Amino acid sequence: MVDTWDEFRRFEEIMNRMFEEFSGRPRRRLLASGERGEIAPAVYREPFIDVIETDKEIVATAELPGLEKQDININVTEDRLEISAETKHEEKKEEKGYVYRERSSGSYYRAISLPSPVDPDNSKASYKNGVLEIKMPKTEIKKKKPLKID
Repeated sequence: MVDTWDEFRRFEEIMNRMFEEFSGRPRRRLLASGERGEIAPAVYREPFIDVIETDKEIVATAELPGLEKQDININVTEDRLEISAETKHEEKKEEKGYVYRERSSGSYYRAISLPSPVDPDNSKASYKNGVLEIKMPKTEIKKKKPLKID
Protein backbone atom coordinates (compact mmCIF):
# COMPACT_ATOMS: atom_id res chain seq x y z
CA MET A 1 0.00 0.00 0.00
CA VAL A 2 1.32 3.47 -0.94
CA ASP A 3 1.75 5.95 1.89
CA THR A 4 0.01 9.22 0.97
CA TRP A 5 2.51 11.33 2.94
CA ASP A 6 5.46 9.76 1.12
CA GLU A 7 3.80 10.62 -2.19
CA PHE A 8 3.21 14.18 -1.01
CA ARG A 9 6.88 14.55 0.04
CA ARG A 10 8.03 13.26 -3.38
CA PHE A 11 5.74 15.78 -5.07
CA GLU A 12 7.18 18.57 -2.88
CA GLU A 13 10.75 17.56 -3.81
CA ILE A 14 9.86 17.60 -7.52
CA MET A 15 8.30 21.07 -7.19
CA ASN A 16 11.34 22.40 -5.30
CA ARG A 17 13.66 21.09 -8.03
CA MET A 18 11.47 22.75 -10.68
CA PHE A 19 11.69 26.10 -8.85
CA GLU A 20 15.47 25.75 -8.56
CA GLU A 21 15.86 24.95 -12.27
CA PHE A 22 13.53 27.77 -13.31
CA SER A 23 15.12 30.48 -11.16
CA GLY A 24 18.71 29.23 -11.38
CA ARG A 25 19.12 29.30 -7.61
CA PRO A 26 17.97 27.12 -4.72
CA ARG A 27 14.57 28.02 -3.32
CA ARG A 28 13.72 27.59 0.32
CA ARG A 29 11.63 24.54 1.10
CA LEU A 30 7.90 25.04 0.88
CA LEU A 31 7.24 22.95 3.96
CA ALA A 32 9.37 22.27 6.99
CA SER A 33 9.97 18.66 7.94
CA GLY A 34 7.32 17.44 10.32
CA GLU A 35 6.26 14.19 11.90
CA ARG A 36 4.75 11.52 9.67
CA GLY A 37 1.16 12.42 8.91
CA GLU A 38 1.55 15.96 10.21
CA ILE A 39 1.51 18.96 7.90
CA ALA A 40 4.27 21.29 9.03
CA PRO A 41 3.94 25.08 8.80
CA ALA A 42 5.26 26.91 5.76
CA VAL A 43 8.85 28.14 5.99
CA TYR A 44 7.84 31.58 4.75
CA ARG A 45 4.82 33.37 3.38
CA GLU A 46 4.71 35.71 0.41
CA PRO A 47 2.82 38.90 1.27
CA PHE A 48 0.27 40.22 -1.20
CA ILE A 49 1.70 43.24 -3.04
CA ASP A 50 0.03 45.85 -5.23
CA VAL A 51 2.27 47.96 -7.47
CA ILE A 52 1.04 51.22 -8.98
CA GLU A 53 3.10 53.25 -11.46
CA THR A 54 2.46 56.96 -11.96
CA ASP A 55 4.35 59.53 -14.00
CA LYS A 56 6.65 60.37 -11.07
CA GLU A 57 6.83 57.32 -8.82
CA ILE A 58 6.15 53.65 -8.19
CA VAL A 59 4.09 52.83 -5.11
CA ALA A 60 4.13 49.31 -3.67
CA THR A 61 1.64 48.29 -0.99
CA ALA A 62 2.16 45.03 0.93
CA GLU A 63 -0.01 43.30 3.51
CA LEU A 64 2.03 42.29 6.58
CA PRO A 65 -0.50 41.81 9.41
CA GLY A 66 0.57 41.34 12.99
CA LEU A 67 4.10 42.68 12.62
CA GLU A 68 5.95 45.54 14.27
CA LYS A 69 7.74 47.93 11.93
CA GLN A 70 11.13 47.03 13.44
CA ASP A 71 10.59 43.42 12.28
CA ILE A 72 10.37 44.45 8.60
CA ASN A 73 13.39 44.74 6.27
CA ILE A 74 13.19 46.51 2.91
CA ASN A 75 15.84 46.59 0.19
CA VAL A 76 15.37 48.73 -2.90
CA THR A 77 17.65 48.82 -5.92
CA GLU A 78 17.09 50.63 -9.21
CA ASP A 79 15.08 47.73 -10.62
CA ARG A 80 14.07 45.50 -7.68
CA LEU A 81 12.13 45.60 -4.39
CA GLU A 82 12.74 43.04 -1.66
CA ILE A 83 10.66 42.74 1.53
CA SER A 84 11.39 40.34 4.39
CA ALA A 85 10.14 40.05 7.94
CA GLU A 86 10.43 37.76 10.95
CA THR A 87 7.94 37.46 13.76
CA LYS A 88 8.12 35.45 16.98
CA HIS A 89 5.54 35.10 19.71
CA GLU A 90 5.62 33.22 22.99
CA GLU A 91 2.80 32.92 25.48
CA LYS A 92 2.94 31.19 28.83
CA LYS A 93 0.20 30.77 31.41
CA GLU A 94 0.59 29.00 34.71
CA GLU A 95 -2.46 28.06 36.68
CA LYS A 96 -3.10 25.62 39.43
CA GLY A 97 -2.46 22.14 38.10
CA TYR A 98 -1.10 22.92 34.63
CA VAL A 99 1.24 25.05 32.58
CA TYR A 100 0.20 26.33 29.17
CA ARG A 101 2.92 27.43 26.75
CA GLU A 102 2.56 28.32 23.11
CA ARG A 103 5.23 29.48 20.69
CA SER A 104 4.85 30.59 17.12
CA SER A 105 7.04 32.19 14.52
CA GLY A 106 6.65 33.24 10.94
CA SER A 107 8.61 34.66 8.08
CA TYR A 108 7.61 36.79 5.13
CA TYR A 109 9.66 37.19 1.95
CA ARG A 110 8.87 38.71 -1.42
CA ALA A 111 11.09 40.11 -4.17
CA ILE A 112 9.70 41.75 -7.30
CA SER A 113 11.14 43.39 -10.38
CA LEU A 114 10.06 47.00 -10.76
CA PRO A 115 8.45 48.22 -14.01
CA SER A 116 10.72 51.30 -14.25
CA PRO A 117 14.06 52.38 -12.73
CA VAL A 118 13.71 54.08 -9.33
CA ASP A 119 15.90 56.15 -7.02
CA PRO A 120 16.58 53.93 -3.97
CA ASP A 121 18.18 56.79 -1.99
CA ASN A 122 14.99 58.89 -2.03
CA SER A 123 12.50 56.06 -1.51
CA LYS A 124 10.30 56.19 1.60
CA ALA A 125 8.33 53.57 3.51
CA SER A 126 5.50 53.75 6.04
CA TYR A 127 3.71 51.03 8.00
CA LYS A 128 0.25 51.36 9.53
CA ASN A 129 -2.41 48.81 10.54
CA GLY A 130 -0.59 45.89 8.92
CA VAL A 131 -0.09 47.64 5.57
CA LEU A 132 3.38 48.59 4.32
CA GLU A 133 3.57 51.35 1.72
CA ILE A 134 6.77 52.07 -0.20
CA LYS A 135 7.03 55.15 -2.43
CA MET A 136 9.91 55.03 -4.91
CA PRO A 137 10.55 58.05 -7.15
CA LYS A 138 11.27 57.15 -10.75
CA THR A 139 14.56 58.11 -12.32
CA GLU A 140 14.81 59.37 -15.84
CA ILE A 141 15.65 56.74 -18.38
CA LYS A 142 18.85 57.72 -20.08
CA LYS A 143 18.44 58.18 -23.81
CA LYS A 144 20.15 55.78 -26.10
CA LYS A 145 23.22 57.15 -27.75
CA PRO A 146 24.20 55.72 -31.12
CA LEU A 147 27.74 54.42 -31.23
CA LYS A 148 29.76 54.46 -34.42
CA ILE A 149 31.94 51.53 -35.25
CA ASP A 150 35.57 52.41 -35.99
